Amino acid sequence: MTAAASIALGTSGAAWANLKLAEEKQCLQCHAVDKDTIGPSFRTISAVYKGVKDPQAKIIAVMRQGSDANLGPHWGKARMPNSSERPLINDREAKQLARWILAQK
Repeated sequence: MTAAASIALGTSGAAWANLKLAEEKQCLQCHAVDKDTIGPSFRTISAVYKGVKDPQAKIIAVMRQGSDANLGPHWGKARMPNSSERPLINDREAKQLARWILAQK
């Protein structure tokens, strides 16, 4: 999707940038914005984590440590790989992605 297409579909520049970051960091290999695939959708993650204390920090921990952040798989049998199996995510990117995930409705 191009930037022009995202504007036509009503996707803001910030939302487009974060979707692009999610693609770059290989998040979309297992997750989608609005439907569960191998892993839960970003909307499902947002709904679940909004009910916990300090959701941004907890999402960042899972991004960095994978399923090990929660002592094993926490959504069915699928295992979130740790950072040794995926592109590294720096602090700025992790915060940006976590805020974007939590904004999904």
